[in-house]
Amino acid sequence: MNDQINQIRQLLDQLEAGSEVKASSKSLAEFSALELPQIIQEVVDDLQPLLTPYEAAFYWYLFRHSIAGNGSAYLRTGHRRLCKGVAKSSRSGRAENPVAPSKVQEILRELESIGAIRKEGEPNREGTLYRVLVPDEIEACRKYRAERLTENLPPEALEAEIDHYNVRENRVKIFERDQYKCFYCEKQLTRFTATLDHITPVAEGGGNDIGNLITACLHCNSRKQKRPLDDFLAES
Repeated sequence: MNDQINQIRQLLDQLEAGSEVKASSKSLAEFSALELPQIIQEVVDDLQPLLTPYEAAFYWYLFRHSIAGNGSAYLRTGHRRLCKGVAKSSRSGRAENPVAPSKVQEILRELESIGAIRKEGEPNREGTLYRVLVPDEIEACRKYRAERLTENLPPEALEAEIDHYNVRENRVKIFERDQYKCFYCEKQLTRFTATLDHITPVAEGGGNDIGNLITACLHCNSRKQKRPLDDFLAES
């Protein structure tokens, strides 16, 4: 009987591992080495100010072993591993005096609360599957970024405010307004996968003002091309 139970457990572990690989493979194409410097800068500017030192240390550890490590936003880890791993990375290799398990649970809850990480499944012997989110995906970061960008806006920036298509900062405002979701298929996007689409095509007299632009994924934007919005929606 015990042998049968062990075999069932092994099969369940294999199935769970297979689903974890499937989940991870979805995000491998999301992040490349070329995007890492920009993502790290945004973490420093838009997320780290919202975290306590302990929370920041845990986020950077999870980030290092997911997005920065292999381009995947997913990783499976346990409280015991985090107790030792974060302490070791924070103390230049010294693993003594690890973080208490209760403190680990508290910090993970706080990171989940702010939206920096998301639990993707139930824990097993290998730990819990988490998704590590980047600032573009975190609502608190988007709000903080918007507040920071609008503070002390110089007069010469007023003219640039008119163009929300070609000015990078203004493009971000459209993405944030639309919560980084494609208007057409509602796919969740990031700054690196989102594009802007004109509701009224430029060829038909449409401008680059905020009211004529919407967030779209590359696939939907390519399908719509220069057709008016109503015509494209009627065909979809």
